[in-house]
Amino acid sequence: MNGCYRTLFPFLTTVLAAATASAQTSSSFAKESLSHGDWVGQFTVGDSTMFMRARFTAGSPEPGGSVDLPQSTSWGLSLFAVHLTPQSLSFALVFGGDTARFEGSVDPDSIHGALRVGGRPGSFRLVHRMAYDSAVVRRLSGNYRIASDRVISMGPIDEAGGWLAFFDSKTRRGGILYALSDTVFFTGPTFGIDYPIAIRADVRLDARGNVRGLTWRESGSGPLDAPRLDDHVSEDVTFHNGAVRLGGTVTVPKGTGRHPAVILIHGAGRTTPTRDFGYWSSYFSGHGVAVLAFDKRGGGASSGDANTATYEDLADDVLAGLRYLRSRSDIDPDRIGFYGTSNGGYIAPLAAARSGGRVAFITVRSGSARRVGDNIAYEVGNDLRSEGFSDAEVAQGVAIRQRVTDFVISHRTVTTQAWDSLKAAVSAVSSERWFPWSRVLWVPRVDPTDSMAVAFLDKLRSEWQYEPLPYWRVVRVPVYIMLGALDRSVPTAETAPLLREALAAAGNGDATVRVFERANHGLLESRTGYYSETHALSYYVPGFQEELVRWIKSHVGTTRPR
Repeated sequence: MNGCYRTLFPFLTTVLAAATASAQTSSSFAKESLSHGDWVGQFTVGDSTMFMRARFTAGSPEPGGSVDLPQSTSWGLSLFAVHLTPQSLSFALVFGGDTARFEGSVDPDSIHGALRVGGRPGSFRLVHRMAYDSAVVRRLSGNYRIASDRVISMGPIDEAGGWLAFFDSKTRRGGILYALSDTVFFTGPTFGIDYPIAIRADVRLDARGNVRGLTWRESGSGPLDAPRLDDHVSEDVTFHNGAVRLGGTVTVPKGTGRHPAVILIHGAGRTTPTRDFGYWSSYFSGHGVAVLAFDKRGGGASSGDANTATYEDLADDVLAGLRYLRSRSDIDPDRIGFYGTSNGGYIAPLAAARSGGRVAFITVRSGSARRVGDNIAYEVGNDLRSEGFSDAEVAQGVAIRQRVTDFVISHRTVTTQAWDSLKAAVSAVSSERWFPWSRVLWVPRVDPTDSMAVAFLDKLRSEWQYEPLPYWRVVRVPVYIMLGALDRSVPTAETAPLLREALAAAGNGDATVRVFERANHGLLESRTGYYSETHALSYYVPGFQEELVRWIKSHVGTTRPR
């Protein structure tokens, strides 16, 4: 077995029952049923248990699919020898140099049985995770009160494919809620491990089918009643930055008067981000602060193209949102600020500098002070460390990444001869073990004589040479910046003093740069901060969300009469 099994999360002996809303029987189980949604669970060999996420495809002549094993950082492992009968399913996959063969019984909601790998027997169980349904998920956005000092806030989030991100104000637990059925949702023990079921939320509906509340069950505890709070209203809106149409949602606390507001600014995202920022719209509005969340240009209902947009373009999109909010009778035009996360920490000071003094405050989570291109080199170094490469290998990977950055920034016109020299340097290290993590694999595929390639390099140059500090040096509105001491995407030890110096140079007498110990990029409680441990995390650091809201309210208050 080559050591590929290891106990990475304690097995939870109490597993909550899955929903059995389907009227299907095992005899009617078909390829279409198998391939609809994901299957999540775990397999056990000896005393080691591993989480697995499986996707089956209704191929011809046989089904296929893939498996993720987050605890061993294995993704998209191909399934083969997939055979399905009305009562059984068998499949195989290769990982760690061994072939694991699974044989199980099936019903509409689970697959369970035995496996054999490397000559050793084991067992497995998978439960059916419903395919994503926007209508089913979005209706649950909101706040749910369990006790006077405990509220569950939730909303869809891009990073989890639109599923529900939640935050428990009492325990600081966060996670993603997936559906077992239209009215039963669940999460696993951590952000990245969906099984065993650690929390189950049963949706309670009124006679008209409206969400009335949740029954919240945590493993090892009794059910808790969580009525839905009628504390805000949401409205889909459209506004414009020149020819670019931007679609978003305004969430406003219930009650008359003019409310303070915050505009959410996107991070970079692996795909073009939308208005789905998770629980933040519910959380802020539940504390009396209105929210504008909008689809980044080119995403969702917004036109334009984020891939060709400059930082100035993105900052002007935020300012278009500011203009829109200032036009609303339920928003106080003098109490609107920004909340930028990650890459949004680059855009927030730029938008403020271009706002003409119309921004009331800026808040940022995990924003870097480094030039964008240089920050990428920092990320590459930590990606390599997370994968276990030596210091010498990390240095080599960072060096080639930085060389590409410096080349692109310094060459406004790229000749074939100069580019060939860069390609030669990249090709010289392409056989190194660390090369796939260096983020320079694209270099040999670029032809500087091609007009599209020239446009691509121009876009990279514009982005990589962007520096936030000149804009922070002119920001005089109140600022609250939150950084994680274990952030592997932002060099916090360097960033914190640079931001403090820049804000002091601006003459900003109301600026706080706070560093949270034991916090990673998302301000989750961490041991190392590296991406490889993300799957094992469940709780945010103390003081993150509540202190952010307290700081905003201390500067802009809550509702004021019209």
